[in-house]
Amino acid sequence: MSSRSRQAAARTRDKWREKVWYQILAPEYFDNKEIGLTPAGNPELLIGRTVEPTLYDLNGDFDSIHVKIRFKILEVVGQQANTVFHGHEWSSDYLRGLVRRGTSRIDWIGPILTKDDFLMRISVIVFTNTRSRTSQEHAVRKTIERIIRKHAKLHVFDELVEKVLLGDLASEVHEEVKKIIPIRDCEIRKSKVLKGPEEVKARRARLRRGTKKE
Repeated sequence: MSSRSRQAAARTRDKWREKVWYQILAPEYFDNKEIGLTPAGNPELLIGRTVEPTLYDLNGDFDSIHVKIRFKILEVVGQQANTVFHGHEWSSDYLRGLVRRGTSRIDWIGPILTKDDFLMRISVIVFTNTRSRTSQEHAVRKTIERIIRKHAKLHVFDELVEKVLLGDLASEVHEEVKKIIPIRDCEIRKSKVLKGPEEVKARRARLRRGTKKE
C-alpha cells in the first residue's frame, strides 16, 4: 500500500472514531422503544432521517411483521434520537395473499386533517366474501370516509396514529361496512404524513390573504 493510500485509510478511521452512536427511539405510545442505532459526527445531521422498523419489532407480535412503519427523527437529546410517526405501509406480498377468486377488493384513499392540524393521507382496503355491486362499493367508500373523517376531527395526531397502528380504527370501519356487504378483511393498509401543523397554518394564512385581495 502506498503512503498516500495509508494516509487516506487513516483519515477514514479517524472520522469513524469521531462519530458518536445514537440510540433511535420510537414515540411515547410505543414506550420509547429502541428501534435502531446510528452513528453521526454531528447530531444535527440526524434530524430528518427516517428509520423503518416493522410493527413486529415494536409489539413482538409475529402477525404484524408485514406492517412497515416509517419514523422520522425529530430531535436529539444527549445520545438519544426521538422520532415522530411519518407513515406506514403493508407489504405488497401480504396484500396479494388476501386476494380470492369470486370476491372484490374495495379501496378508499383520501386526505384527512387531525384535530391538531396534521394533514395525512389514509388508504383503506376491504376484501369482500362475494362479488360486490357498484352501488355497494359506493356505499362502502362513503361509510369509510365518514368514519375516518369523524375520528380525524375528534383526535390529535398521536391518538389517531395509535388507533391506526393498533387496529382500533380498522375494527370500527369493519363493523360498519359489514352491514352493507359481507366482508373478509378490512384494514388501513397505508398512511402518510403530508404536512405538519406549521405548514397547514401557513397555507391557511396564504389563502386568507388571497381571499382578502379579491
